[in-house]
Amino acid sequence: MRVAVIDIGKPGKNLGWAMDGPYIEGVDLDECVAEIAAALQIGPVALGFEAPQFVPLRNDPMALTAGRIGEFGPGQPTRTFSASAGATVLVTSLVVVPYVLSELRARVVGGFATFDWKRRLSEPGELLLFEAFVSDQRKNTATRHVEDARLAIADFRRGISAPQSFESSITSPECLNLLGAALLRTGWSSDLALLSTSCLVVRSANASRT
Repeated sequence: MRVAVIDIGKPGKNLGWAMDGPYIEGVDLDECVAEIAAALQIGPVALGFEAPQFVPLRNDPMALTAGRIGEFGPGQPTRTFSASAGATVLVTSLVVVPYVLSELRARVVGGFATFDWKRRLSEPGELLLFEAFVSDQRKNTATRHVEDARLAIADFRRGISAPQSFESSITSPECLNLLGAALLRTGWSSDLALLSTSCLVVRSANASRT
C-alpha cells in the first residue's frame, strides 16, 4: 500500500503533497491527483489530508467549539479545530477535499473508500482516508507544506506497521465527519453512517495548529 498526504492550503500558493513507494512530492494539486489515481490502478492507497476532517457534536452550547479529545498535546497551547489556523484550513479543505475525491472517483471507477485502518487493504482501487496533524514543526517556510506531508507519511507508516494496536490520536464520542460528507457527495459511498464515524487522526509529536 502506498501512502500519500496532502497538506491543505490554497492551490498554487500554500499547498503541498507527497507520496511514498517510490517517493514523489510537489505543490501542484492536479499532479497529485494524477499520481494517486495511477497508484490506485495498481494497488491500495492511504490518503491523508492535513486539516480537521471531523468536528465534535455536543449538547452543551458552551463546549461546542472546544477541542476534540486528544487535540492538545503535552505542553502545547490550547489550539482547537475551531481556532485560528485550524478553522482556516478546515474551511479550505471543504473545497479541496471534494475536488480531490471527485477527480479520483472519475479516474478510478469501482474504487472503494474506507476509514477502517485496521482492515488490511490489498486490492487496486481501495482507498483508506485519514486526517494528518503535523503543523507548526518550525520547518523551512518555502518547503514546509511538502515537509508536513512527508512527516505525516512517516508517522502513518510507523503506526500502521501494527494496525491492530494503532489508535487515533484525536477522537470524539459524537461527531460530524466532513470527510464522510465529501465521500457521499462525490459518489464514493452511499453509507450515511460515514457522517457520524470519526476517521483516524495521525498526529506528529509536538504538532499544534497555530
